[in-house]
Amino acid sequence: MALQTSELTTDVTIRLVGESGEGTISLGELAAKMLTKLGLEICTFQTFPAEIKGGTVMFQIRARAGEVLTEGDAANILVALTEDGFVSMGGNVAGDGIILYDSDVFTPPTVEGRWLLGMPISTMGKVLKDSLRSELEGDQVARLPAPKNMIGLGALLTLIDAPLTPAEEYIKELFGRKGDAIVRMNQRALNAGADKVKEQLEGRTIPHITAQERTAPIVTVSGNQMIAMGALAAGLGFFGGYPITPATEIMEFLAKELPRFGGDLIQAEDEIAALAMCIGASYAGKKTMTSSSGPGISLMVELINLAGQAEVPVVIVDVQRGGASTGMPTKTSQGDLNLAVYGVHNESPHIVFAAASVEDCFWATIEAFNLAEQCQCAVLLLSEQSLATKKVTIPPPNTAEIRIVNRKTPTEDQLGERYHRYADTLTGVSPMSSPGLPGGAYVATGIEHDELGNPGYTPELARQMKDKRFRKLDTLVREQGSQYAHQFGPAEGPLDVGIIAFGSTEGVIREATAAAAATGLKVGHLHLRLLNPLPIEQVEEFASRCKQILVPELNYTGQLAGWLRSQVGLKLHTYHKDEGVPFVAKELIEEIKSVAAR
Repeated sequence: MALQTSELTTDVTIRLVGESGEGTISLGELAAKMLTKLGLEICTFQTFPAEIKGGTVMFQIRARAGEVLTEGDAANILVALTEDGFVSMGGNVAGDGIILYDSDVFTPPTVEGRWLLGMPISTMGKVLKDSLRSELEGDQVARLPAPKNMIGLGALLTLIDAPLTPAEEYIKELFGRKGDAIVRMNQRALNAGADKVKEQLEGRTIPHITAQERTAPIVTVSGNQMIAMGALAAGLGFFGGYPITPATEIMEFLAKELPRFGGDLIQAEDEIAALAMCIGASYAGKKTMTSSSGPGISLMVELINLAGQAEVPVVIVDVQRGGASTGMPTKTSQGDLNLAVYGVHNESPHIVFAAASVEDCFWATIEAFNLAEQCQCAVLLLSEQSLATKKVTIPPPNTAEIRIVNRKTPTEDQLGERYHRYADTLTGVSPMSSPGLPGGAYVATGIEHDELGNPGYTPELARQMKDKRFRKLDTLVREQGSQYAHQFGPAEGPLDVGIIAFGSTEGVIREATAAAAATGLKVGHLHLRLLNPLPIEQVEEFASRCKQILVPELNYTGQLAGWLRSQVGLKLHTYHKDEGVPFVAKELIEEIKSVAAR
């Protein structure tokens, strides 16, 4: 039966599933690179097991002409390299989709309308590997992986009617230093996969990707990479960290790049020491950052309070992951919001900021540094596993738009005996000196203290200094709150449904609201980047236009909805899940329609 797929398309979603360690992710990354070379914009998503090897992995690519907001819903092409992968992650294929599978391993059930395309990928890979025995020594061949990912790449490119030449050239770049034999084997594998598909194409209609002319430069980056680059742009001088999935890539990137910018990086013995080092380096005058995930943030709680009480700037990146305890360390979640907002003993001022996209990871990191320096406290920057590992094509950041804020320092006449490090100012922000500054010596302590830094325990002093420290957050939200709540959809007039959200859901909500609006619904979207202190005025203004308010989030208890109720008292519809995978546009569209009908 001929497929009903459009012959011409500039929007295709490809999903690859297979066994961890067997080249599935490599195949996905190769395919994404080739699609980028065709001038298309891409957005990827990957999920994999916590084990070093073994277990099912999934890599999804969406490629289209123009802006890509999500990694796509139903796959137009599914590449299944294992039966387990097909069973667990092979769902949600388009009704007229193509399922390319390794026929050496399994055969999926037939579904009307879909084309099952079997290829003996394992056998083909073994034959191609064995063909090198006359050209390489035996032990070299034994160590050589079978080129199954190149066979799959050739098949994939043929299924979207894309040229093989860019892939052949890339193989030369990739394997050239390993010798001509390795290059030839991988090029043969590429063409073998393509030829095998061509043998079965008669009478079939396949999606035809239309190459686009690229008129402006682009970069392909992940969220973790953009956080690291944003930190460098903001003036990072010291990074202290401890490895943890899915945040480790930030430290790995900075370990290589930070020294080139005059900064220092230390891998600490644990998360507590990492943040302690950052606070010490910040006290000494450096801009500092650490990165972790939920379990590591839990260990940092006492030191977050120290930064607030001693009024020391520091940025703490929380790349959220699934599940409590060890949970699902390689899956995505928005489950740390309560920890970020409430997770300190007693109370101390700290800021919670959230990145909304891979591109925004760069700008949000710069804002996090600016806010830490401005308010002299800890800023928790929330990211998520899906943002951390997702790769997208975006224009390089326009460095002319970067705005840098540095901490307030004492003037000449504020130093000496009159230097009040913790002066009770109208904004709550006091001038901060650094060690060695003549006349700027002071004691930084977590003990309650007066304006000079001397310990004190009277009720009057406790009230005065706590008012002073929290006044910084009041000043921030009053003067800048509107900058950090972005609205999408109609700017004026009543809305059938208003959506309030944070973090990585921005793109999928924008796609879903556009689709819902096309059906005649009036849908708006308020996306919060500043979560604590909450920009209440902007939330209330948006809510006043909404007949119904929907709060979608990736956690089990609806943490943003609970935070909004506590601060604003809104009547909300919650829609939340914590399954380790992002929302797809289809499920949000259905929920928007359901809420509108209530």
